[in-house]
Amino acid sequence: MTNQTMFKKFNRWLASFFDGINGQPINYEDHDVVVGNQRYKVVRGRRLDINQLLQIERQIYGGEPWDRQSFEIDMGRPNTLYLLLVDQNSQEMIAFIGASFNDYARDVHITNIGVIPKYQMHGLGTFLLHEVENQARQRQLLSMSLEVRRSNVTAQRLYTSLGFIKTQVREHYYHDDGEDAFNMLKKLN
Repeated sequence: MTNQTMFKKFNRWLASFFDGINGQPINYEDHDVVVGNQRYKVVRGRRLDINQLLQIERQIYGGEPWDRQSFEIDMGRPNTLYLLLVDQNSQEMIAFIGASFNDYARDVHITNIGVIPKYQMHGLGTFLLHEVENQARQRQLLSMSLEVRRSNVTAQRLYTSLGFIKTQVREHYYHDDGEDAFNMLKKLN
């Protein structure tokens, strides 16, 4: 067994260990919403949606920052919630958010968020962040956290407008190109 294989197995074990102390599974009911005069359905993401999530990533980034295994691991945790926005007219999945709820640390961490380019700047990312925040408040969590690329000024502006502040620089955070990330935090109390 290679060191890389052993490291991946250890990471899976460690994640499952912390899932046991992080809290209970998240309950979420699918429902219809209107954002900016457009009708969408918000549905809970499942592993069978991973192909579409990978397609959205390709549309946004030209590649796949998260591979299939990363999505499978993240979605397999009982304290993780993925929400998908589906356009009511086209039935196309157009946006998603992943969030890991940690009852022990009293934080919800945004693991992934994306909106396909032709739907960006229509309030959909904001809507998804508010949905996760509502879930966090119901669980009486105290904060929301995330990482964002240093170069992604548009996302930083959005997060700042929603009450997130930069708390730390994580040097060489992104594996694909070594770019730095900002940790951002929003207090919910």
